[in-house]
Amino acid sequence: MKALFLTNRAPRHQNIALQAAPDFLRIDMMEAPDRAAILSHVAEAEVLISERSGSIDREIVEAGKNLRLIQRLGQFTYDIDLEAARAAGVAVCHAPLLVSTLVAEHVMMQILALAKIYREAAHVMLQPGDWAEPQKCDENYFAYNWTGRAGMRTLAESTVGIVGLGEIGADVARRLQSFGCEVLYYKRQRLPEDVERALAVSYAALDEVCARSDFLCLLRPHGPGAGESIDSAFIERMKAGAFLVSTGASTVLKEADVAAAVLSGRLAGLACDGYVYEPAPLDSPLLELAREHPDANVILSPHIAGGVASNNVAARSREFENIRRLHDGRPLLYRLV
Repeated sequence: MKALFLTNRAPRHQNIALQAAPDFLRIDMMEAPDRAAILSHVAEAEVLISERSGSIDREIVEAGKNLRLIQRLGQFTYDIDLEAARAAGVAVCHAPLLVSTLVAEHVMMQILALAKIYREAAHVMLQPGDWAEPQKCDENYFAYNWTGRAGMRTLAESTVGIVGLGEIGADVARRLQSFGCEVLYYKRQRLPEDVERALAVSYAALDEVCARSDFLCLLRPHGPGAGESIDSAFIERMKAGAFLVSTGASTVLKEADVAAAVLSGRLAGLACDGYVYEPAPLDSPLLELAREHPDANVILSPHIAGGVASNNVAARSREFENIRRLHDGRPLLYRLV
């Protein structure tokens, strides 16, 4: 079975996908192809797989004379012409991504841990202190907040900004809906209005997202201009006392500037899962910040937000389940057409 695989992801991710593919599938992998290249290759494909890659319109569908399935990896399908596929008798499916779910859950954990000053509270809990004499609790007695913590806040009704609203950002936005947050987002290409409504998000310019967000989530992928772009000048554009969550590209933070902003109180807290150098060296400004200030509102994790799904062949094999089903004549999952 021939497949045309359109992707914007880097070669290491492409190679993992190729390793995870079923043996019967012959894949023509194309990274960030232009329209002419897609049209010239789609005619022979039985399956068109699209991962983080542009629109599939009527002309592309009609050029795929042998197409049986269009498989979008992820949940965004607004840029696929479903009516053209229906008219051509081509099935269209999406596939929720395990890595997107894992990272979105990690982001929610980071946000809540910052809001509840979790690291500080966990640290002071283990320290000796001049606390009251312990007594057994019952309905009339308990020593609420016996360490005298301050600064806990609610996530509910906060403003959360997402910079880089792709599949992961959309999964974060879905989870924020239950908290009643105002969710602003910025990305290079604005989403259609019906997608914004479904996700309960509002588009704004980057400066406005920075200025209004209580929690600013950086979810941009690696790419030109991303390297160490979150510096002191960027932080000055943020709302004073905001929280910064960095769970996208590893290289976006100018770590010394971010550490200084936490120490000065310009940032109320920082959560980070990726670092300019990895494994993070012990003299990293962020590790030094956490080590020397154990009560600082800093949540660091060793690039684990994606679990094993980002670089695990077995995990990525899930993305080919519909192709196996098509091959075997079984019903397709998450079918739209």
